[in-house]
Amino acid sequence: MTRPKIQTRSISFTGSQGVPLSARLDYQENTAPDQYVIVSHCFTCTKQTLTTARLSRALAGAGMGVLRFDFSGLGESEGEFAASHFTSMVQDIVCAADFLAEYYHRPSVLIGHSMGGTASLAASQLASHSLASVKALVTLASPASPAHVLHHFGDALPQLKRGDDADIQVAGISYPVRPSFIEDVEAYDMAEQMKNCETPILAVTAGNDELVETVAAQQILAYTRGAAHQVTIEAADHLFSDRRHAEQLADEVIRWIKR
Repeated sequence: MTRPKIQTRSISFTGSQGVPLSARLDYQENTAPDQYVIVSHCFTCTKQTLTTARLSRALAGAGMGVLRFDFSGLGESEGEFAASHFTSMVQDIVCAADFLAEYYHRPSVLIGHSMGGTASLAASQLASHSLASVKALVTLASPASPAHVLHHFGDALPQLKRGDDADIQVAGISYPVRPSFIEDVEAYDMAEQMKNCETPILAVTAGNDELVETVAAQQILAYTRGAAHQVTIEAADHLFSDRRHAEQLADEVIRWIKR
């Protein structure tokens, strides 16, 4: 069986900091998408990270239009990473939905990897016309609370809590962070944010995840009064970096969305 040819269109839209965010729209050649999906990457990742890019193209091959983008200050997007925080990630997702609503169709599914999944959950509950069409949420190795990301901060955390700027190291790369980031994630109440959620949620966990514990998926699923389902990709790492695990991940997500 011949695999469908995927087209990728480079686009941009205005993000939460008022500057252009770089994005890609993946879709099947010569086929009108049956629905539109937003895929959000993990903390300090980009739209080109294998987890995001592989899944996006697989979803496009299944007939969906998939928007993946770089959060403010990351990848090819403009903006200042030091000025970003969890709330700005949530607002960037709303901006992505606004773009789809204006130029294509409103999204029906929000998918996010790690912190991007947590932000997608929070965004889904905002009073936004562009997100009112969302009928399903998918988290991939995501924490239940944005404060979980502070495990990356190490020795910088005490400095930030004293009110001083600091640099954090993630995968050997240095990122500047301001104290406002800590204040934002620690003040965010996900249970309160999700208290009215009735949207079905699929929570995917990685069996060999060293960053996010499996229990986070159960906490996420407790956020909704809608259908809740958990899938574990056995032996997968946090990034689902093995191609076999990435393919299994895509199959599970596509099957659940289509159902």
